Amino acid sequence: MLSACGAEVPAAPVATTAAPIATQTAPSKNPRRFVPGQAIVKFKGSDRALTDAELPPVRGFRAQLVQPLSSGAVVVSLEAEARSAATSIAEEEARTLEAIAELRRNPDVEYAHENLYMEFFATPTDPLYSQQWNYPAINLPTAWNSVTGNVKIAVLDSGRLDHPDLSGAWTTGYDFGQGDADPYDTNTYHHGLHVAGILAARTNNGVGGAGVCWGCQLMPVKVSTASNGVLLSAVDEAIRYAADNGARVINMSFGTAYNPNAPTAVYPCANYPDIQSAVTYAVGKGVVVVAAGGNDGVAGLLTANITPASCTGVIAVGASTQAGARAPWSSGGSRVDVIAPGGTASAGFYGQGIGCPADPNTADPYSGTDQVLSAWAIGKPGATLLAGDYCHRYLSGTSMSSPHVAGLAALILSQKPSMTPAQVTARIKSTATAVSGCGSNCGTGRINAAAAIYTNLPPRPDKGPWYNPARSGNGLDIQHLASDQIHVTWYTYTSAGVPIWYQAFLFAEPGEWRGDLIKTTWTGSSATLSVVGTMRITYSSGLWRFYWTLGSLSGNEPIQFLAFGSGSSVMNLNGLWYNGAEPGWGASFNTQGNTHVVNLTVYQGSNPVWLQGVVSSTSTSLSFPMAYITGTNLCPGCTGTTSTSATAAGTFTVNGSAGSPGGMAASSAVSFPGGTWNRPSFTLNRLTGP
Repeated sequence: MLSACGAEVPAAPVATTAAPIATQTAPSKNPRRFVPGQAIVKFKGSDRALTDAELPPVRGFRAQLVQPLSSGAVVVSLEAEARSAATSIAEEEARTLEAIAELRRNPDVEYAHENLYMEFFATPTDPLYSQQWNYPAINLPTAWNSVTGNVKIAVLDSGRLDHPDLSGAWTTGYDFGQGDADPYDTNTYHHGLHVAGILAARTNNGVGGAGVCWGCQLMPVKVSTASNGVLLSAVDEAIRYAADNGARVINMSFGTAYNPNAPTAVYPCANYPDIQSAVTYAVGKGVVVVAAGGNDGVAGLLTANITPASCTGVIAVGASTQAGARAPWSSGGSRVDVIAPGGTASAGFYGQGIGCPADPNTADPYSGTDQVLSAWAIGKPGATLLAGDYCHRYLSGTSMSSPHVAGLAALILSQKPSMTPAQVTARIKSTATAVSGCGSNCGTGRINAAAAIYTNLPPRPDKGPWYNPARSGNGLDIQHLASDQIHVTWYTYTSAGVPIWYQAFLFAEPGEWRGDLIKTTWTGSSATLSVVGTMRITYSSGLWRFYWTLGSLSGNEPIQFLAFGSGSSVMNLNGLWYNGAEPGWGASFNTQGNTHVVNLTVYQGSNPVWLQGVVSSTSTSLSFPMAYITGTNLCPGCTGTTSTSATAAGTFTVNGSAGSPGGMAASSAVSFPGGTWNRPSFTLNRLTGP
């Protein structure tokens, strides 16, 4: 069930007399490991959830549909036939496991497993920033000099609350715990608020403290039920929702935990394919998934046996103390990827509050300041909280560690949004600080934000045409794909003077844009790509420079933007365009004012060749007179006096619309030495720009 510090949900606040004070009870351990009489089942060959009528019989049990899941699996209830009520939790669990075993014997079942209960592992100039020891411990202030974040983080937790330290941080979300579109926290134990504050508390606002990624947006995805429990089925759906709605990072500060009623029970993700399916789906959509590694180190429960931390593709996070060591209560083992501040908890998991009204915690009295300080609200139902009920409190747990890593992942993606989850994970792990004496329990070590983020990233060159005036006739077309990625088409020549084009996808790296040089070969109906060299573009002291390698050749030259027109445009065609019916060829347009330049990237047999056309017109229907241009001493590595010669090569027409059209009708009637490119009617679609 939903819990903090490896414990269960708090009870509802206990009202006092005339001036009521909320009494928050520390979460107690849920005696059940999974929902009795339920299973998550996936049938082979089914990507849709089945109806009641379609459910196959389960010998000895009555199966009914409870909830369809996005994976195609279903949650089913399994009621034993002709039996009296279970007299103990052990009997209740045994009956459920018996039903699941029966389901697994069905040859049409792909998988069947329990619907697990999970637990919360909770254990700048801002006025409280000086008390946030956890940020200097991971060198975060240095990282903030370079980036403060701009991506969306999904907070799978107890829901949204409007704490003043999170003003402006929240986006829209969803409640999978209760199945509605309102993700607000309605319970009394506001675990998700503390997590959200670590992720993205606003800074320099005169309120509270700071968040790791204070420029990031938070997507509230509530996974707790009305009784503050977290079910595996809700988490599965929440992960997919976050991935489908723009999250770049998912934080999960919860998981399965040690249960004294079943001390040898373990819950590795491999046993629960539905949640692994959800994680794989999210990672496949470019989402970094982070989870708390667990607070059961004292009990010996390894992170490898905790779900979702043990799922493939998840960054599993252990806890570090103020001294930088691994917290002894933090679950360990080789599945831990890194550790991050979770507090020492020398006086308990629940620390002192700052600015909090009377809010007694009966089972685990608040004490200490060696935990992690973040946003808090006293133990009242979310809908009844008043402005004065919001405050800040110290808490410990891997629940607090996980958002440090999720926030760091978001900072990295804010700089380099084209990085894959695997690349972000590798960056965080490879830059961590090793922890002496920790063995395999700390992964690669304690995260180091200053080392993980990127410094000295180059500015992005303007999109459009670039050239070297000393070697006019060659040129580059640069298009923006992301803040950290550009596409470059290099228009140049062979040693025989024949026009040829190459392309490159360049990524921002310290001091330069860098990527492979690619040659495209035509097969007759599509194109194949091969790496033939490298390309780099640098910027220093206001000057841009282009570096290349091509086979055994290499060179570099200064480049500058080519301006050829001015004024407003009736039709802006800037960008790369393609023919969806014939992938592998297309056109790059540059529009300045009402002057349009098109470079047609086609083929001479199987070899790439380019042709150029220029027209000045306010019309949205353009007919470009195309030229086949040859170059002398302009090939890569060539020297000597340069020159070009243009030969008429036919026409290329487009029929667009005012503004920035996304598609337009086109036709090509061009011929050149060794080939033709005649396409009487097709549609050009915009790939980049304007």
